[in-house]
Amino acid sequence: MGRTKGQWIDLGKKRILSILEQYRISYSKHLEIKISEAGPYNQRVEPVLLNDALAALQLEKGIQVLTTSPIKIFGDLNYGRPGDPARFKAFQDWYNLYLQCSQHEHLCGLMLERLIYQAVLHSGKYHVLGTGPLYTDDGTLFKPKGAEQLFLSGKAIYGADSGNGLDLLLIHKETNIPIGIEAKNIREWQYPASSNIWRLIARACTLECLPVFAARKISYLSRAGLFHHVGIMGFETQFQYFHPKVKAFSKYRFEERVIDKTRLGFADIKIPKRDETPNHFNQFIGKILPDNVEEYYSRFMHYLPLLKKYAIDHQLAEDKVKYPLRLKLYQQFQEEAGFTDPNIPDEGADN
Repeated sequence: MGRTKGQWIDLGKKRILSILEQYRISYSKHLEIKISEAGPYNQRVEPVLLNDALAALQLEKGIQVLTTSPIKIFGDLNYGRPGDPARFKAFQDWYNLYLQCSQHEHLCGLMLERLIYQAVLHSGKYHVLGTGPLYTDDGTLFKPKGAEQLFLSGKAIYGADSGNGLDLLLIHKETNIPIGIEAKNIREWQYPASSNIWRLIARACTLECLPVFAARKISYLSRAGLFHHVGIMGFETQFQYFHPKVKAFSKYRFEERVIDKTRLGFADIKIPKRDETPNHFNQFIGKILPDNVEEYYSRFMHYLPLLKKYAIDHQLAEDKVKYPLRLKLYQQFQEEAGFTDPNIPDEGADN
């Protein structure tokens, strides 16, 4: 029997206080990598519950909020010892360096798309409509004009007037099933009511293709709940990937300030060499996806009218639909689709 929500929140509070005692200051993404993604499997508190634990500690005045801009930084009640102010300033500098680098598409966003594209080409199992990111002569990543396809068999993709399509559009050679891939090279865990997920659903509904969602962390609630039930393939990349040019761009300080566990602590960031494709990318694209493409496509097409109703008609695909309305709409969708959220197992959401 798994923990109750309250028990997970209590565990989260305990681990937050332990992290703050050790590191003196922290913020949500730093806490996530230390608590949600590290430690014993049965101690990993998902971010959605970790946020509840943070809110409870603030209400109980068990921690301090040191600043809210550009991020909310926390300290324990003993914050203010010698060296704490210097670490606070350094922590902000490390975060700003990460933020600056992550906002450059050629350094971050396109890197995940490129790795998936390489795995697609390596597999030989798909026709590619358009192209993935390419390299210039000096090794910079770019996406050619028209790389993202806005039409398929006479059908226009959702949001075609904006010029935005899926990151990759494929045709599985053996079955002729169309596949649309969306890649999010971001730190945030992706939950089932996320606009990122529902924007992919809207695009897949209009093109009638199998949706594949790739991100560093996809919540167990998404994978075992929404994705499994309605036929969405999820690929957890496990790491955030940056282009090697991030080293020179950061004056060769990115690894020591952002990745180092004693500093910002994003130790899951990877900087692969050019044309180096991680094995788990080849495994997913070359075996897992083709082995499941027919079953998941059939499931997705069965739910397509209902998915379209909520993604497009109720606008879950749009960022302007905010929480709690977004959550309310998603819960209505669940009722109509006939499934509930799975319990997060004690063994950890990564299992």
